[in-house]
Amino acid sequence: EARDMPLELALLPIVESAFDPFAYSHARAAGPWQFIPSTGDYFGMQRTWWEDQRRDILKSTNAALDYLQQLSSRFEGDWLLALASYNAGGGTVSRAIRHNKEAGKPTDFWNLNLPRETTAYVPKLLAIAQIVGDPQAYGVPLHPIANEPYFATVKTGGQIDLAQAARLADISVEELYLLNPSYNRWATSPDGPFRLLVPVDRAENFQTKLASLPKDQRMQWARYEIRPGDNLGAIARQYRTTPQVLRNINHM
Repeated sequence: EARDMPLELALLPIVESAFDPFAYSHARAAGPWQFIPSTGDYFGMQRTWWEDQRRDILKSTNAALDYLQQLSSRFEGDWLLALASYNAGGGTVSRAIRHNKEAGKPTDFWNLNLPRETTAYVPKLLAIAQIVGDPQAYGVPLHPIANEPYFATVKTGGQIDLAQAARLADISVEELYLLNPSYNRWATSPDGPFRLLVPVDRAENFQTKLASLPKDQRMQWARYEIRPGDNLGAIARQYRTTPQVLRNINHM
């Protein structure tokens, strides 16, 4: 709404991932908006040992809307062609348009020869929008969702153990992971972004408890004493991590 985009686009993750932030496709697409690695890289979503930002709710949503706006501009404000391009790629849609122009055929979405998946992709979103707009007409019971924010963003000021953060926010680790699904490990990334999403009614209390937590208690590390003959590779394998992570967290 703030970007003056069609509101039906808010339902696109239903088609992409069924709103599952941990969805992963055969094409290596990840997250609620299903970004492939190359597109994720283009929009600045990092993939590291610590996290895959294609699953970050804020980053991936902003990137998806940026991408859709770019595609809409490319196709002169035609949102159906933008959606088709989000699925099949702008080059595929442009080639289909060029083919129709050369054959003297219409170049709107409904007349293009596109991959089968893309041909079904756009109607799926339109159908879902129809059902959500008038669920009773289709006999579909929908759980009501309050028209208000569910989560708030809390700045952590640095890396933090996720179990520790869940305890401070007074929520389960499972709920914290659903709101912050980008993290691959037991902690946030040491390189940032230094923030966590928590339910809006827990945010203020979480911020207060976080401020009073000593910095040396933010992370709960295993301590290992070096023995003769040790090397970083062997220690990393023992603790199911990588030599580079050991270098980073030990400032080596």
